[in-house]
Amino acid sequence: MKKLLSIVLALTLIIAVLPATAFAASSKTVYISRNGGKIYLHTGPGYDYEVGSTVKHKAKVTVQDKSGSWSKVKLSSNGKTGWIRTMYIDGTTKELANGYKAIKVSSGKSVSVYSDWKVTASVRATLKKGDTVKVNGTEHDFAKVVVTGSGVVGWVPIRYIGSTVTLDAEKPSTSGNVYHTTASVLNLRKGAGTKYAVIAKLPYGTGCTVLKSSGNWRKVKTFTGLTGWVSKNYLSKQTTARVATHGSNLNIRKKPGMDTVVIGSLKNGTKVTVKSTSGNWAYVSYGKLTGWMSLTWLKF
Repeated sequence: MKKLLSIVLALTLIIAVLPATAFAASSKTVYISRNGGKIYLHTGPGYDYEVGSTVKHKAKVTVQDKSGSWSKVKLSSNGKTGWIRTMYIDGTTKELANGYKAIKVSSGKSVSVYSDWKVTASVRATLKKGDTVKVNGTEHDFAKVVVTGSGVVGWVPIRYIGSTVTLDAEKPSTSGNVYHTTASVLNLRKGAGTKYAVIAKLPYGTGCTVLKSSGNWRKVKTFTGLTGWVSKNYLSKQTTARVATHGSNLNIRKKPGMDTVVIGSLKNGTKVTVKSTSGNWAYVSYGKLTGWMSLTWLKF
């Protein structure tokens, strides 16, 4: 009987100490990616629990326990305890606060930018793979963002916020010159000379690249795909084009391609300098901004 009592007592002691040893307390720093630099300290692991205090950015805390996506912490500054989302102390929000972020979504898919951090809120914009945002805050499982280029402010689920990106445009590997025609109407011929048949008449300002030279003649390819010969006397290096999108903004991208990072956008009618082309893409400059724009929406 005494032996049985001893076993029961030993088991009771083990059970009693398990909660105290099941979680090892650790010292952490809180990182808050939001305006105001503070978050609420709740009395339990959930937003439905009462608010007991607040936690400031870079506050030192001791993590005492965890429950799901929540952690119980003790503030080093005043000894208060409470629960906050674990993402504020595991470095997630520290990373969100650094630089511009690429939208993490599959090609062909999109993610909505909401007016509030609730999915029932209205949609202000949609983002695709390669679009970028600046994170200005977090709430629940949403990030408050500013969309690069358009400046739209709204909320995006954190799971769609990807890695940090730089917004410098990738310069073309070759600096092939872009030309435009300077005659009111310029004949495009089959060969290098006036004896060759005219295959098209190019209006003033037609954009093109030079493919070959022969004396005073240049073989060119226009941005609409026409190829032929013109007199070099009616070609001028570089060209000014304007955005022609029938009203909407046109994105400037880091690289040529619809899935590449957006580094800005320009309004319909904005004039840009085209420096080179790659396929259906033009490497352009506008003030200090340089990048790639679709030739489909540029008017020369």
